[in-house]
This record gives sequence, C-alpha cells and structure tokens, in this order.
Amino acid sequence: MVEHPTDSAELASPRPASFLGEPVRVTRAYEELASMIRRRIVSGELSVGDRIPAESTLAREAQVSRSTVREALRTLEEAGLIVRASPKVMVVNSADDDRAVRNLEGALRSRNVTFKDLHEALLILEPELTRLAAIRGEADDIAELEANLAKQAESLDDFDAWSALDQEFHLTIARMSGNPALVLLGTPISDLLAPLLSVFMISTGLTQRALDFHHRILEEIQVRDADAAALMARKHVNDLRSIWEQAGLELELEIEAARDGVLLAVAGWQSQ
Repeated sequence: MVEHPTDSAELASPRPASFLGEPVRVTRAYEELASMIRRRIVSGELSVGDRIPAESTLAREAQVSRSTVREALRTLEEAGLIVRASPKVMVVNSADDDRAVRNLEGALRSRNVTFKDLHEALLILEPELTRLAAIRGEADDIAELEANLAKQAESLDDFDAWSALDQEFHLTIARMSGNPALVLLGTPISDLLAPLLSVFMISTGLTQRALDFHHRILEEIQVRDADAAALMARKHVNDLRSIWEQAGLELELEIEAARDGVLLAVAGWQSQ
C-alpha cells in the first residue's frame, strides 16, 4: 500500500490544541430532575400545598434510582420550594421571599461590596421603582405614604424611629411598583444600608433634608408624573452620596467595614 505524503505529514504533525478547551459535561441526573420539578413550581403549574409524588413514582417516571430522587428533593427542600408535610410526604411550599433576600444579601456581603457599588445599584433601581409606583400605585398606597411622611415629620429628632420610617417609605414605593423582581433585588440592598443609615442620620438637619426629598417624590406620585417622580428619586439617591462624601467617608469603603467608619464620622460631627 502506497503511503501518501499528506497522510504521513498529518500523522507526524503535533496534535492541535483542543477546539473546545474542555469536555462536554452531562448534567447530573438529580439536577435535571430538580430542574424539571422547579420549573413546574415556578410556572404555577404546581400550587402551594400540592403533593409531590412518592419517591418510587418519581424514580419510575424519570427512570432514575431512588437515591437520585432523594437528592433532587433535598435540593428543592433546601431552596425552600418544597417542604416535608410528614416523614414520607413532600408538598409545594409557599414562596419564601425572606430566604431569597437572605441569600442575596449573603452573596453581596461575600463579595465585599462597597458603598459605591450599592449607590450605583440604587441609581438603577430606585428611579424605576418610583416611576412604576407613580403609574401603578393605588389611592390606598398613596394614603399610606402620606401617613408615613406625617410620622417622619413628628420623628425628626428620634433617629431610630425616623430611620425605620424611612426604610418603610422606600419599601412601600417598591411594593407599589408591582414588580416583584425589582422588589426582590432592591430589598437586600436596603437591608445592607439600613443599619448604616440608622447610625449615620443623627441630626435633624439630615432627617429634614431627606424628608424634603420624600415629600417631593410623593408630590410627583400624587399627580402621576412618572418621569418627574423618577428624577426626584435619582436626586435623592445622589444626595445620599453627597452626604456620605461630606462626612469624609470613602466611596470604596466596604459595607462590612463601613460601620466603624460611620461611627468615627458621627463622633467627629458630635465633637464639633
């Protein structure tokens, strides 16, 4: 048999680098099974309280082992999507937003987010939440905001009470937006900032300054001017940054370490 030169050249040449760079990985069976059940829960096909079939039934239908089924159910249970009603019965759980918020907040903390990171996130979220609130808010919602601001006005020198009302005001606007995805994204950011602001807002000048912004935001919501409401929310977020910088605090200060910096800034103010 005559050997072609091209064939020998190919055989002699070094093996080229891998085209893909890594092998194809097949999803583990339990992960795929968990995803199938998760999709039915998230889509609403399965309702709260609906019973998940027995392990043997799921194993037969999915053509997997019962140990694979148990691992899939454990994954869904840890995610809060299903709950054990009895030793052998699993049912669909009610939505656990608190668990999701805690997970998001924990993820933010683990990545050492800074005040600048949160400020940039608020610049995206707060104006849009406020814009949607102006469009979708009901009369009862607006009345709730009005009552909140009346309490804020009475609590300008009660800084703990005022801070709680401040957070409530922004969370009410978020709820009025009617967008649960935005609310879920915004809540852990609010929860990270709230402890700092409760230490930070320690003068009636600062609480009054924030209250003035709140009134201007509410006024735009009341007249249903969505763009103006969003603009006022943006100005409010940027004013928070201005106060932060005026206190001599670094924008790149990590939130986990920020409390000490805020306390030092507060001590400086009080000594003046």
